[in-house]
Amino acid sequence: MKLQLKLTGMSLMLSVSLAATQVIAEELTAFGAIQGANADGSIPAYTGGITTPPAGYDGGGNYIDPYADEKPLYSITRDNLEQYKGQLTPGTQYLFERFADYRIDVYPTHRSMHWPDFVLENTTKHAGQAKLAGDIEGDRIENSFAGIPFPTPKTGYEALWNRYFTYIPYLELNAASYMVDSRGNTSLLPEGTMHKANVIYEPKLQTADNAGLTDMANIVSSAPANVAGYAQLRKERLDYGSGGTLAWFYDPGQRRVRVAPNYTYDIPASSQGGVLFYDEVFLFSGRMDRFNYKLVGREEMILPYNSYKLLQSNYKDVLGPKFLNPDAIRWEKHRVWVVEADLKDGARHAYKKRRYYLDEDSWVVLATEGYDHAGALHRVGYTYPVFEYTGLGGVSNGSHGFYDFNRGSYAVIWMGKTSGRHADVRFYKEVRRPEMFTPRGIAGTSTR
Repeated sequence: MKLQLKLTGMSLMLSVSLAATQVIAEELTAFGAIQGANADGSIPAYTGGITTPPAGYDGGGNYIDPYADEKPLYSITRDNLEQYKGQLTPGTQYLFERFADYRIDVYPTHRSMHWPDFVLENTTKHAGQAKLAGDIEGDRIENSFAGIPFPTPKTGYEALWNRYFTYIPYLELNAASYMVDSRGNTSLLPEGTMHKANVIYEPKLQTADNAGLTDMANIVSSAPANVAGYAQLRKERLDYGSGGTLAWFYDPGQRRVRVAPNYTYDIPASSQGGVLFYDEVFLFSGRMDRFNYKLVGREEMILPYNSYKLLQSNYKDVLGPKFLNPDAIRWEKHRVWVVEADLKDGARHAYKKRRYYLDEDSWVVLATEGYDHAGALHRVGYTYPVFEYTGLGGVSNGSHGFYDFNRGSYAVIWMGKTSGRHADVRFYKEVRRPEMFTPRGIAGTSTR
C-alpha cells in the first residue's frame, strides 16, 4: 500500500462499544474502522482490502467469487441459535423464530473494501472540518469533500451521512428483482439496468446543475412487458432543508419526462411493486427529519457479506418459497455501527422505530429493521455487497432485499437476471455517460 491508513491531526484512540459490557480503545483507519483484529481473531486486521482479481476473472461484469473455495466455518440453526444470539441482529433472530428450517452459513471474514488513496488522503486532510447544520438536525452537511466526513461519528445523523460518501465507483448493474409472496409464488419485478454515480467522486458530474447533490441513480426497465422502457432518475442532496430526494420518471407510452413528487418517506416504491418504502431504497435514503437518530455504538455482528455467490447464482436456485436459499448467502462476522431511530412526536410514518447497521469498513448499511406502531417487527432488510477487486476499489450496494412480516412475503432487488445466470456488475473509474443523469437524458436511456 502506498498510503498508511491512519488518521493524522486528530486522536487515533477512540473508546467504542463492542458489547454492552466491553469498552476498548483501538487504533483507527482513516475511514474510522478499527484497524486491528478482534479479541478472538474471528475478525482479522484490516490490510487494505481486496485488490487482486481471482483466477478466471475475464475483466468484464462477471465478478466471480474470489472466495469460492472456502467452506463455512459453522452453521446456525434453531438448534444452536442461543449460542450465537448476541452476534445476530433482532431481525435475523426473528427469521429463525418465523421459519423452523432457516439456516445461516458463516464463512471466514474478509475485510474486502479497498479505498483509493485520494479518498483516504482527503479524509485525513479534512478531518474535523465537516459539520451538520440546518434548522432541523441532520438536514444539511457543510464543508463536505471527496472522503468520509465523520470517521468517528458522535451522532446517528453523522453515521448515516457517511453512507452517502462511501466510495462507489461509477456503477452499471444489469439485473432483475423478484418477489416471493406468502404462498411461495415468484413474481418478476423490474429487470433492467441501474447506473449509479456519486457527484462527490465524479468530476464530470460536478456541474452547476448538480451543485449540492451527492449520489444519483438512473434505472431503466426492460421487463416485464408492462414496465419495459420506463426510466427513473433520483438524486440525493447535501441540503434536505431545500427539499427531499429529487426524482423524475419517463413514460414511454406518453414519451414524457415528469417530476416524481412523492419519492419520499413511507410511500411504497412503485418501481419495485410496493415491496419497500422509498426511504428504504438501498436500505436508507432521503431526509432524516421525521426520526430522532441515536448512535448506539459499534458491535460485532454476523451479516451477509462478500455476496459474489448470490450474484453468480441462477435466480431459480436462490428464491425459496419462504426465504432465500441459505446455500446462496454468505454470512460473515464484521464490526458495524448501530443507529436507532425513534419517530418524533407529531411526525407521521408507517414505522415507529427503526434500526440500522453500518459496515465499519465501507459505511454501507448492511441491515435494517422497521417496527410498526404496535412495536411489532414489520420489515427486515439486508444489503448483499460486492466489492470491486481490480485495484479501482469501492463497493456495490445495489443488491438488497426485504422480508415483510405483515404480508408474509419477501423481495430481493437487483439480484440476478431472467436471461442469464448472473447479474452483470461493471465498475468504472469515471462516469461514461453524464447526460443520463439529467431529466432530459433519461428519455434517451429508455429501451423503447
